[in-house]
Amino acid sequence: MACEPRKGQSEIMEYILMIVFIVAAIIGFMLFLTWWNITQIQAQGFKDREDRVVALAQNMMNDYMFANGDSVFDDAKLTSVAAAGIGCDELSLIYGVDWYVNITALDMPMERKCDWNGYPNCNYWSFCTYQEHPESRSAYNFPVNVYRKATNRMSLAVMHVEVYT
Repeated sequence: MACEPRKGQSEIMEYILMIVFIVAAIIGFMLFLTWWNITQIQAQGFKDREDRVVALAQNMMNDYMFANGDSVFDDAKLTSVAAAGIGCDELSLIYGVDWYVNITALDMPMERKCDWNGYPNCNYWSFCTYQEHPESRSAYNFPVNVYRKATNRMSLAVMHVEVYT
């Protein structure tokens, strides 16, 4: 009879140990699912920013405010928008907020910002301002063409598009 209480005690210990392992497995599985969900949300946010960069570049290349219609930027249009004081507030109504674009034509050895006084001897246009320390950002450089009205030529350029949060 002395063995029976010990057998009951060991069975209770087995059940307690089994319950502890099951609870630990459930908690571990919940932590894994939480980590997995956070990772997926971060990856989706990154993909959304990447898609926004590409969409912003495509929209600017096809906008008659900047381009001729053949996805070719017009230097006179770029200069008029950049120099006329059309600010980021007005452009953000069209393209949304938290972005930065600059276009640099590669037909001059030095970068010269385009304004009313420097046109047509310039090669750099900037739209909106760069945020120094954004939490997260996505940026791409796109090769584009800039039509030079004064010389009736095409110039190769680099369009730097950046979206940040």
